[in-house]
Amino acid sequence: MNDFLINLEFFKYPIACSVLVALVCSFLSVYIVLKRIVFVSVAVTQVSSSGIAIALITGLNPTPISLFFTFLAVAIFSIRFSERKLSNESRIGMGFVVASAATILLVSKSAKGIHEIDDLLFGNVLVSTPYQIYFMLGIIACIFITHFLFYKEFTAVTLDFEMARTSGIRARFWELMLYLTIGAAISIGIRTSGNLLITTFLIMPAVNGLLLANRMKNVFIIAVTVGIISALTGFYLSYYFDFPTSPCIVATLFAILCLTLPFRFFYRKS
Repeated sequence: MNDFLINLEFFKYPIACSVLVALVCSFLSVYIVLKRIVFVSVAVTQVSSSGIAIALITGLNPTPISLFFTFLAVAIFSIRFSERKLSNESRIGMGFVVASAATILLVSKSAKGIHEIDDLLFGNVLVSTPYQIYFMLGIIACIFITHFLFYKEFTAVTLDFEMARTSGIRARFWELMLYLTIGAAISIGIRTSGNLLITTFLIMPAVNGLLLANRMKNVFIIAVTVGIISALTGFYLSYYFDFPTSPCIVATLFAILCLTLPFRFFYRKS
């Protein structure tokens, strides 16, 4: 622990990056799990990786390229088709596998090759820079302000899309806005955190919150708290045991989820 505190100056940006990703993704995970669009978030994450792969081989700035591809995927996946022969799940599934293959093919042409694939999958928060932190802070602030101002609309389209539409809410517009905020969160964290950690933060914290709370606001509080605690604990454990950071944080999240299940069991019994 003393060694970790001594090196805290070196780790301040990676820790800040991990906490910020945990904060925004854990918050949005509640909408994702309740709306049952986990597969959409996974597919969008993979498309975002494809954007970064293109940036790597072209020498362009990864952030705007990733944002462009992410928002394009969000716009496509959020469209509701009435054709029964081609379900939305099939369309999203095709997008996921095509983006996965494209990422591997593109990165294979990179000078670093397999190492870049590892970074896209697992991330490397240790290379976080002050610019990335400030950029993330700006985007995250916009996301939270938007959700604070329009909490009613986002909650309505998440819990019951058809009911929201019949009650006069512009359901399709607010659903698209929800997808866009999720896409923005993915884009700002994918380069440093990688697919694995981003996807985990978009699922597990909400599951913990839903197991422990019944009120929506409490679910958000628990999800964000679990996400941040997991990020800090996992980061320290990765340093102490010399493990890769992202998988260690994922393992910490899973351990917390396993500890949550007995509480839910006894709560139901009481």
